[in-house]
Amino acid sequence: MMAILNNFDTLLSTTYDSALASGDLIFTASETQKSSETEYDIQCEICYAPALAKKPQGVLPIVESDPNASKDRPSTPVIKKIEKSNPFLPHDPALYVADASNEHKILLNKFCVVPKHFLVVTKAFKSQTEPLTPTDLLAVWSTLKALKHSEHAVAFYNCGSHSGASQPHKHMQVLPLEVPSPISMLVRECSKRQRGKKENRPGDIFSVPFDCINHVILLPSTDLVSESNQSQEDILTEAYITLMDAMMMSIREYAEQEALPERERELVFRTWSSSRAYNWLLTTEFMMIVPRKQESSNLHKNVSLNINSLGFAGMVLAKTFAELEVVKEKGVIALVSETGYPYEFDQESHARSVEEEQRRIRVAHREGIRELLIMEHGQEHQYPKDLSKLAKHVYERITRKLCSVRGNDKSFAFKQQIYVQDCNHNCE
Repeated sequence: MMAILNNFDTLLSTTYDSALASGDLIFTASETQKSSETEYDIQCEICYAPALAKKPQGVLPIVESDPNASKDRPSTPVIKKIEKSNPFLPHDPALYVADASNEHKILLNKFCVVPKHFLVVTKAFKSQTEPLTPTDLLAVWSTLKALKHSEHAVAFYNCGSHSGASQPHKHMQVLPLEVPSPISMLVRECSKRQRGKKENRPGDIFSVPFDCINHVILLPSTDLVSESNQSQEDILTEAYITLMDAMMMSIREYAEQEALPERERELVFRTWSSSRAYNWLLTTEFMMIVPRKQESSNLHKNVSLNINSLGFAGMVLAKTFAELEVVKEKGVIALVSETGYPYEFDQESHARSVEEEQRRIRVAHREGIRELLIMEHGQEHQYPKDLSKLAKHVYERITRKLCSVRGNDKSFAFKQQIYVQDCNHNCE
């Protein structure tokens, strides 16, 4: 059940001011530089905050007594192992804002560069490698919509070991902004009517001009949602599953390129099957997903930057002067694209392929749902044209398949028998 977030923006501000005054929250002032990029002259942001280079990483030593101690030899502490602490269990009471649902709580980001940056955290431990659930999606959406400038805010999720995640406990993040983010401006430009293609509509899926695989889906406005029979949870869930489908299909197609060296092909299968890493972004207008090949950018002048979801929002954090110079020289979009799977963006050819891509995704999605229904009921039941009505029913099983690519499944194909076999094995 979702919490009712009345006066949330006021509560967020009050909690933030209190935690900042008490020293429980550390705000780091930064210098923001602009970088004009893409054919649309989008103003990407480079945030320079050298003080964050000293940020604690939450590493605690586990100390035991010296087993060789004696009367003649005093005991010396022995470090048995190094372990990361979980800042969310238990959480710092000074950083607690409110409950987002029965399963989620809202905490301030202890080390923030943007004021009132907050997290939507699962109350019980869940892994940061797990896919988002319908309740996750609705919880973060509710907080997004409760903000004063909700139309500018960006929510994001760093999934997996190569995604830039800093904590293993499942948490989404929300960045309150007073002006549109670079990615919001870029999506708006790409969704407009262009030569050779119609204007994108809610439900349409397309890519934006990063040099790596990415998929964006437009969300319906609040007015359109209220006029339809769909709930907001259904809409978000269907959009998320559609993006997961598109991401898996794109990785398969990348790995099956004839020109791709065999060594690179094997690396794709091995990396994706082990890490399942991707970045996910959400605004009130769209949802975006980017599969990750590596956590950091390539080495430039002996400098490599860690990139998380905000990199694909057009916002990069530089903690040293050397990092700042590299980002300015390479450009934000080129730098963050190095962490994804290479994709040569061609606006015209892409425009012609959007409808075909969407058709293939719908077919793969519906085939998977049909087989799951056969498996559960022993016969093929009639199902509604509106897939969102089935989304919650089959969600967990579908996402298990989408996020559990086996190393020997080199085709990444969404075959009906694979759905049945894997779901019987993993979910029954």
